[in-house]
Amino acid sequence: MNDLEFQKLEQMAKDSGMSVPTFCKKKAQGARMSSPKIDREGAFEIARQLRAIGNNVNQLSKRANEGKAIPSEELQDVQKELHALWQQFNLAIQK
Repeated sequence: MNDLEFQKLEQMAKDSGMSVPTFCKKKAQGARMSSPKIDREGAFEIARQLRAIGNNVNQLSKRANEGKAIPSEELQDVQKELHALWQQFNLAIQK
C-alpha cells in the first residue's frame, strides 16, 4: 500500500469514527460501512445542549417535588429549547 492509499484508508476510518485496524477488520468481515450523518463536533454540541436542558428539567423537578409552583413560562422555555434542539438535530441528519 502506498502513502496515498493509506491516507485514503485513514480518512475513511476517521469518517466512520474508527481506528484503521478496526475499520479494516469490519470491512474484511463484510460489514456495510457508512459515514455518520452528524460530525463529531456537532454530536458533542447536541450532547452539551441536552445536558443543559436536562439540568433545567432536574431543577424544575426538584422545585415541584418540594411543593413549589413552577411558572408556565419556565416550562414553555424548556419546551422551546427542546424543540430548537430537535430542529437542529433533524437538519444535521438530513445533510
